[in-house]
Amino acid sequence: MLAADTMTTRSDSTDSGSPRPVYTERVNAAIDFIEAHLGEDLTLAEVADAAHFSRYHFHRVFAMITGETLGHFISRLRLERAAALLVQQPGRAITAIASDTGFPNPSSFSRAFRNQFTMTATEWRNGGHRTHKGKPGYADPTNRSGFGILSRESIPGGTPPTWRIGCGDLEPATLTVERVPDLEVAYLRHIGKYQGQAEVFADLFHRLTTWAEPRGLLLPEGWVLAVYHDNPSITADDDLRVSACVDVPEDTVAAGDVGRMSLPGGTAAVGHFELGDQDYGQAWTAVVSWLPDSGYEPDDRLPFERYFVDDAARTGKTAVDIYLPVRPLQRY
Repeated sequence: MLAADTMTTRSDSTDSGSPRPVYTERVNAAIDFIEAHLGEDLTLAEVADAAHFSRYHFHRVFAMITGETLGHFISRLRLERAAALLVQQPGRAITAIASDTGFPNPSSFSRAFRNQFTMTATEWRNGGHRTHKGKPGYADPTNRSGFGILSRESIPGGTPPTWRIGCGDLEPATLTVERVPDLEVAYLRHIGKYQGQAEVFADLFHRLTTWAEPRGLLLPEGWVLAVYHDNPSITADDDLRVSACVDVPEDTVAAGDVGRMSLPGGTAAVGHFELGDQDYGQAWTAVVSWLPDSGYEPDDRLPFERYFVDDAARTGKTAVDIYLPVRPLQRY
């Protein structure tokens, strides 16, 4: 499967002569700004300035490129982040989660959450998320058998242990906890359904490789990534976002539908897999299923898959590392 917000389409091209890639580039900059400041009191002026668009016209441009009004987009992302935190941090106060995801008061959060998910935040936390069917393609795979920690190997000297994890119908895999460096990446983005659709990733990475290879940016030790901006268990298929990325030097110039962003480093759980095109869902479920017994909890940084430039060909399989940002489990 070498296979935010993305708003690029296959018809976009940096070489097409069309102005659309310029609009895409600048709206993507606004989306990056929104995602980085989602818990703050965002204003139209701030978001428009991030995209270098006229404040007066920006909301029309945003809706034209994304298919959503700016207000709806921000509200949806806030609610989806809150929905994830309600499950990931069951001991934390709902009012604190509402405040941290940008809602000015509990009543506004309560109304918005019920409108989006047809239940209260308490009902969602108490199990409603497992049966919620309000969004196309929703599925909750975490209760399936064959997942979880199979064994744990402690390593002397304070090094984090290595786990063997169950992967459902796939072969068991190895999981480690590692420190990820800060990364500067160039990206191409896609919005819409991508699960099990290898052609989406093939198209993204073909276009990214065509841009990066002549610039000497595809190195054997490089970071070639698929970065995921949304939780498929919460976000509708049509709204899912993924960015195909390659790490680049800080002075790299990106333009058009090729953008630039920073990925903060930190601790991550890393599952090491060899996967076919239809295996990615089970692999992600395996990494997430490791969490409850691991002593870690998810961090707020974006998860991603890493592929390898010098990976030897395998029959129907690709070497993939799945990175889930984590931090030590906390009490609230």
